[in-house]
Amino acid sequence: MMDLPDWAKREESYRPDKDRDAFISRSLLRMMEMLKVLRAQAGRRYRGQAGMALALLILLLLAVVTARTPAFLWTVLGGELVLMTALTGAQLRQIVMGALTAALFCLLLILPALIFWSTGPAILLPFKTFLCVTALNLQQYFSWHEITAALRRFHLPPEVIFILDTTLRYLVLLGDQASLLLTSLKLRSVGHNPRKHRAMAGIMGIVMQRSQRLSLEMAEAMRCRCFTGEYPVMAGERRRGPLMGRLILLALLALYAFLYLRLEGFF
Repeated sequence: MMDLPDWAKREESYRPDKDRDAFISRSLLRMMEMLKVLRAQAGRRYRGQAGMALALLILLLLAVVTARTPAFLWTVLGGELVLMTALTGAQLRQIVMGALTAALFCLLLILPALIFWSTGPAILLPFKTFLCVTALNLQQYFSWHEITAALRRFHLPPEVIFILDTTLRYLVLLGDQASLLLTSLKLRSVGHNPRKHRAMAGIMGIVMQRSQRLSLEMAEAMRCRCFTGEYPVMAGERRRGPLMGRLILLALLALYAFLYLRLEGFF
């Protein structure tokens, strides 16, 4: 048997200095949360109803903005509360907190008008802001691909649809890359590092380089496939949804149109 040298037999007790890596953990958690939201929304399928729901949303927003009395606004709030009952607790918390933040910011903006020129119709602006932001956040029912396909049916330019769809795809791809880099940085962080901003700057630089490489590869692939700028809707996206879903949306549209005209005093 071969004897080991003394330096190999000597016990070492390496105790690195305590350091905080909360910035890595927070960044990683936020990145994973963003990817979870995007992937969960991509998996939702209320196929065929996104176009009609988008049209109903646009008309409802116009009605909320032009409403002069709070009676119609209360009916809209009731409908939004009914829709939110089907969402999860996390989605509900996100929607309500975002809408309340926007309403509070609107209230701060109109506060001088409320102080110097009494209440008037300006008091309805925070309420309208809350309803509009809540309605926009109810896109949780549909996937991003269905929303972009619905926008295409409204004759939005194909370049805009292509940019939106490609941006959402690359958010997921680059988010995966950033989460892997943050995980490797967290596993390799040993000892005290007073210059943590350099590590984060390095991760951002690597993600930027990979995004440039992916954009060049996509441009070359589009050139090889003779991409002409047309961004048609897939054949599977052209199908209409169930008849019951369309009837429900048409009934909601007719109901809110009647309530708007009746409560606003048009007849």
